[in-house]
Amino acid sequence: MAHPLSSHPRNAASTARRLSVASAALILAGGYVHLCLYRHGYRFIPKIGVSFLLQAGSSAILAVALLARGGRRSVDRHSVTLAQLIRLAAIGLSLGTLAALGIAHTPSGLFQFREMGLRPAPQTLIAIVAESLATLVLSVAMLEARVAARDRSVAPAVARRIGHAARDVA
Repeated sequence: MAHPLSSHPRNAASTARRLSVASAALILAGGYVHLCLYRHGYRFIPKIGVSFLLQAGSSAILAVALLARGGRRSVDRHSVTLAQLIRLAAIGLSLGTLAALGIAHTPSGLFQFREMGLRPAPQTLIAIVAESLATLVLSVAMLEARVAARDRSVAPAVARRIGHAARDVA
C-alpha cells in the first residue's frame, strides 16, 4: 500500500528534507521574534530576558542543524538518524516555547512574569503561529523520514526472498 504523502522511499526522504527546510524557517522566525523582544526591553526582566536570549540562540542553532545533512547512529540493535534527533529537539524547543507562553498567561505567571492577551502584538501571535506550524511540519517530516527508512530496509529483504523463491523454483 502506498504512503499517502509519498509513494516511493526516495520521495518520502525528499519530502522529509523539504519539510525540515520549511520548519527551519519557522523555527528561525520564532527565534527572531524572541531576539527582537529581548533587544526591545525583555532583557531587563529577571530570568525572562535570559530565557528569551537562550530561545533565540537555540532556534538559530537548530535551524542550521535542520539544514545540515546528518549520519546515522546505532545503539545496540536500534539505529536513528541525526536528522530525526534534530527534528525531535526542534519539536521540543517549539513545544517548550508554547508551554512557557501558556504558563506566562496564568495568574502566577512564569517566574512571576505575566503576559496579557496577545501582547506584545504582533510578536506573540507570530511566535504562536511559527512555533505551532514548526511542530506540525516537523512531526510530518519525522513520519516521512520513518516511512523512507522502513521502505529502504524492507526492499532488500523482499528482494532476497524473491531471489530465494526464484532459486528454489529453478
